[in-house]
Amino acid sequence: MFEYFHFSLPRAVTEQLVERLAALTATPLNESALRELQAFQSRSKTCQGVYVIYHEGAAAYAGKAENTAERLFQHLAKLSGRSGMDMSHVGFKALLLDENWSTSANEDLLIGHFKKLGECRWNGIGFGPKDPGKNRDGSKPNWFDDTYPVREDYPVGGLSSEASILEVLAAIKARVPYLFRYEVPVSEGSKILRLKMVPQTARDLACHAAAALGDGWQLMLFKNGFTLYKAVKSYEHGIQLHPPKR
Repeated sequence: MFEYFHFSLPRAVTEQLVERLAALTATPLNESALRELQAFQSRSKTCQGVYVIYHEGAAAYAGKAENTAERLFQHLAKLSGRSGMDMSHVGFKALLLDENWSTSANEDLLIGHFKKLGECRWNGIGFGPKDPGKNRDGSKPNWFDDTYPVREDYPVGGLSSEASILEVLAAIKARVPYLFRYEVPVSEGSKILRLKMVPQTARDLACHAAAALGDGWQLMLFKNGFTLYKAVKSYEHGIQLHPPKR
């Protein structure tokens, strides 16, 4: 008997990655741990790697990144801006890859391994960093956004007692770790707002800015963030914050 033998390098590498990941202890996903990972990347002279995020003890998301610490910082920011997410229950494991083996580390095979175990539920359901785009504003929320909607009370801070509408909106967008999309021309956004009595949270500041813009402007809250446009549009999935519905 005879047959052709085909050696799958990606599959062999994935099996070794799984073994090494299993031997690691999950580290809390926080800024301190990621600073340590950055230092380790610097000493190792490589940033490429694979990682697994754990939630309540189970593998929730697996990925591969050109800069592992940077990607995990993005995930940390996203998770910290979600309601119902207890960050004390979130951890991670990471393996840096030698550049000679990086291309052989197949992300899909790694995810597939955990999927077979009934884990990595966050893969493929909207947890990733991609912006769905303006045309999908108000569409049916994905599983992740529906389960962990954005924190409306996310702290913004850093604003003085007076600021223009555009300065307020820019501050919100720069600080919240979720979607905040707006289109306000300078001619209308230059109006100065008094903020001394306004709580410095995303929702309060956005509502204050929208009210100052007046009629014709619509501020919407969705499971994945806010939008503010000069339009009146009906959305099936979302809450209209301005103008207030009577």
